[in-house]
Amino acid sequence: MKKSTGTILRVDLSKGTVEKQPITEEMRLKYVGGRGINVRVLFDEVGPKVEPLSPENRIIFSAGPFSGSNAPSVARFNITSKSPLTGIFGDSNAGGNFGPALKKAGIDNLVIKGKASEPVYLWIDDDKVEVRPARHLWGKNIREAEASIREELGDKRVRVAAIGQAGEHLVKIASVVHEERSASRTGMGAVMGSKNLKAIAVRGTKEVELADPDNFNKLAKELQQRISKSPAYARQRDYKKHCASAGTYLTNKVGFLSVNNFQKAGEFEGADKFDPEKVAGEYCIAGVPCHKCPIACGRKWEVKEGPFAGEWGNKIEEGVFTPLGPVCGNDNLPSIFKMNNMGNQLGIDTVEFGQGMAVVMEWFEKGIVSKKDLDGISMTWGNYEAMMKMMEKVAYRQGVGDIFAEGIVRAAPKFGREAVKYVSHSKGLTMAGIDPRMLIGMSLGFATSTRGACHLLAMVPVEFPAMPVMTPEQAEAKFGSREVTVPTSYQKAAPLIYYQHLYLIPDFFEVCRFLFRMGGGSDAFSYDNLFDLYAYATGIRLDEKEMATISERQFNMERAFSSREGIRRKDDRLIGKWAEEPVPNGPFKGEKIDPVKWEVMLDDYYRLRGWDKNGVPTRKKLKELGLDDVAISLEKYGAYPK
Repeated sequence: MKKSTGTILRVDLSKGTVEKQPITEEMRLKYVGGRGINVRVLFDEVGPKVEPLSPENRIIFSAGPFSGSNAPSVARFNITSKSPLTGIFGDSNAGGNFGPALKKAGIDNLVIKGKASEPVYLWIDDDKVEVRPARHLWGKNIREAEASIREELGDKRVRVAAIGQAGEHLVKIASVVHEERSASRTGMGAVMGSKNLKAIAVRGTKEVELADPDNFNKLAKELQQRISKSPAYARQRDYKKHCASAGTYLTNKVGFLSVNNFQKAGEFEGADKFDPEKVAGEYCIAGVPCHKCPIACGRKWEVKEGPFAGEWGNKIEEGVFTPLGPVCGNDNLPSIFKMNNMGNQLGIDTVEFGQGMAVVMEWFEKGIVSKKDLDGISMTWGNYEAMMKMMEKVAYRQGVGDIFAEGIVRAAPKFGREAVKYVSHSKGLTMAGIDPRMLIGMSLGFATSTRGACHLLAMVPVEFPAMPVMTPEQAEAKFGSREVTVPTSYQKAAPLIYYQHLYLIPDFFEVCRFLFRMGGGSDAFSYDNLFDLYAYATGIRLDEKEMATISERQFNMERAFSSREGIRRKDDRLIGKWAEEPVPNGPFKGEKIDPVKWEVMLDDYYRLRGWDKNGVPTRKKLKELGLDDVAISLEKYGAYPK
């Protein structure tokens, strides 16, 4: 079996230069690929003196080691940079066909630095790489820009990742969108905009290089067939019966749904309108799969009646339904579909925008802001027309939208001290949808996630009462305590660390998290299958223990990056209503974060992680993980006490 490692493409927009370098076997062994290699590059090349919107910052795109192959659901791509929204580690992820196209062009990781003197787009045509003028694209929305680039290049199959007007105006909640798949979080669209980079277009036509193609393709075919037939994925596959509003509907039922900026936990009066079967029957037309995906969770949809009749799209997420719906008191489904399109075309993070507007609505309700403060807009609960007006203002930084374009955490102090207490966040990133106050493991996950309040590394399935994944006896055997299954228990450090490492694994390979149902896989697909595919793709064999070490190394790298930026124990907490107010209603009414128990739990978390009392990875832990150079860098920049 031959070894297959891959290629990093480097582009300097200031100089207009392009360079390729091989990914070494050592990098594959330590970081695998995808997000792993992205973060290694970011740590090495973007120090604490680099401003996020400066030419010196990097924006790094990644495919996986076998993206573009016949393996199932290998369609994700990560975008990594220093975040302009939070000032720390930034990362976002999307699906579609962009990552596979990048890999089929022979590129695993794309590293972009510098700033073009005029708007440009990057054109990657297999081995040919060009920086092309994009003045004619500047000002176009994302759907228009994609169409124009494909027409210009004469190929409808070209894959495009682009920014909209929000990214062009350096809005700090700007996203990067590819075929209506949005890499939304942490402001990656603003980083592209700061480099005058409108889009990246890719045509990849090569066969993906595999160390053992026969065995790889045999296993890939078997997995495709198993997943297609497996009842475990039936709900995600059946577009005629279900829709992404399922998350909104179910979290409302179990009392976790944020309603009206955490004024209620579930009990949303318009919840029945989000019934996924009803939504699918009324709006959804067909499934739209990402590259080689047998699940096809994407939905082609159309609004057929009312003022938004004719709106159509190919994707809508729970991260649209919930933030633009119950979080803002809005139960008008057609308006949510409309705002989904607005977010995808303007290039705005709907999670951050929706949570921001919910805060503004509560300010308006409480008299903290008036119509005069909001450019004449009446931000009442459920007022979707006001939300649309504000989204336009934010995207173009017009009037009060210029303030909200900084993100609601930075905007709040501009409206006075009372305004700040209505904003819930961790490390500058908000989370719209799930109320974590009754889920202590998730609360700790939000607080310690490396990019801020991120649900992707915060879920602790063992504590979910509606979806049990372990019996108390199994939990005791694995984590040393039966209490970890109790949502309000503070015995959550060990299970959270386990799941944080587990949830990183898909991003190394750029496979979809939907393959790993509640973190553990299914009868049709398991982590062992993933490791087999990796061995056949690269010639490098990993097992569960080695992968756990790689995930731990990754988490420590990301934490070290933010530690170098000044993140400490004081930042590992929930800020605002999450921490200060009790759950107002529902089955967990009265529950509130206990600050004393929180600190004990945080001590336990740091101890198990091998971090010091201030939350900085210790020299000893970094050395154990083969990150001696990271410890030296932390020392250099004063992360360790003298």
